[in-house]
Amino acid sequence: MTNTLLSSLRERILDESEPLAGLLRKCLLLGAETGSESLRQWARYELNGYDGDVDVPSYRLLPSLPIKVDSISGNTWARGQTFDRLQLPLEAQKGVPESFPLRQPVEELESLAGKSSLSFTNAGLAYAQTVWNDSLGPFQQIVGMSYSLPGSVLTGVLGQIRTQLVDVLADLTAETPLAELPKKAAVDAAVGQHIGTQYNTTIQAANGPTAIGNKAKVKTEGLSVQDAIKFLDAVQAAAKDVLDDEGRVELLAAVEELRATTQQEATDTGDVVKTAGKLRVIAARIGSPAVTAAVSSAVETVTSLALSGAFG
Repeated sequence: MTNTLLSSLRERILDESEPLAGLLRKCLLLGAETGSESLRQWARYELNGYDGDVDVPSYRLLPSLPIKVDSISGNTWARGQTFDRLQLPLEAQKGVPESFPLRQPVEELESLAGKSSLSFTNAGLAYAQTVWNDSLGPFQQIVGMSYSLPGSVLTGVLGQIRTQLVDVLADLTAETPLAELPKKAAVDAAVGQHIGTQYNTTIQAANGPTAIGNKAKVKTEGLSVQDAIKFLDAVQAAAKDVLDDEGRVELLAAVEELRATTQQEATDTGDVVKTAGKLRVIAARIGSPAVTAAVSSAVETVTSLALSGAFG
């Protein structure tokens, strides 16, 4: 099965009628066969939904949604008036987040995407409604508030999930014959570049292993910006043994790009993660154990520090 899994995914992924859930379950198998926990974790989250303490990927994060408001003023009823979050009283805005993470399993999103429009409410809107009513005069009242969005928004999110999968698979099939199994480093690199360090990995700090990820539980004891610089220097040193001149030039350019990204005045964590993922992909392509080890240490240290706000 392992020898046909990659080719099976490639055959099915561009078929728009192929259920996304089935493709993700194949990714679970591919992650298990290659030892890539990052691919398995991503596929598992997409299939089962994202826990409340897990940051969703950017493509699952919707901007502030329109709010439909039903109100009464004297004898006049107004139904379905559309408000933006910023049009609410300041105190009421506290109940309405600036963005909405979609945490539902992909199959649930697919069923909701088939609807022409969706509406829902939550505790935050109930708070906003109560606060708003407190600010109104006599004979005025907000009687209902709900979020509203077209189902096509979810169709777009599902399309982005499929595109992420296509990007990951394109990287793997570009370097690996379809009859072979891609290496774990190549799979992790593809996931890291296109989806991000969404999932737990482990790095070796001075005081032992440190779990990192986007769960706001990053630990950086024993790590410093100087450590990151040393690890990047180690990658440059390892590059001297790369026989492929073009590969060495590409690797050194990626190191400098990552170094420059961390030295920006206002460092963007997303830029650091993407640049680090690019470096990992190049290292996996070169295939040198020394380069892979050096890049792994550098990428995970830089990512950990970026997530903790050490840069910028």
